[in-house]
Amino acid sequence: MAIDPDSDTAAAVVIFENDPRQANAYQELFTGAGYLAQTALPNQDVQQLCERLKPQVILFDMAIWEADTAYVFGVLNGALGFERPLLIALATLPHQARRAKRFGADSVWIRGVDDAAGLPQLADDLLQQRREGKLKPRVPSTPL
Repeated sequence: MAIDPDSDTAAAVVIFENDPRQANAYQELFTGAGYLAQTALPNQDVQQLCERLKPQVILFDMAIWEADTAYVFGVLNGALGFERPLLIALATLPHQARRAKRFGADSVWIRGVDDAAGLPQLADDLLQQRREGKLKPRVPSTPL
């Protein structure tokens, strides 16, 4: 179960997914695993959203337009007013996976190959590694 170690509440995850059905499915999946899950779009005020929710995990659909993706990753990697969350990128095509790595994603989940039911466990495992100091936030290899 995803419990924020700094409090006794559930860890927050923000899901950037532009397909409403997919967004709802991921939200239900993470909520069922004990996370506080909220969906968002890159046209929302990402900075304000992160300052308010202080998410520990971001799930990001790499099929979203590249300029919007760069904007969101720039805000998240800058992490002004909130701790930089764990970034899990959802990719289908090879160029999306490469872009996710260049933009600083901590992990890439390949849709259609990896079973989505395992996403909350992946998030739990990566959060545990971060708490233990074994997983440092990735630095983008491209300007955002």
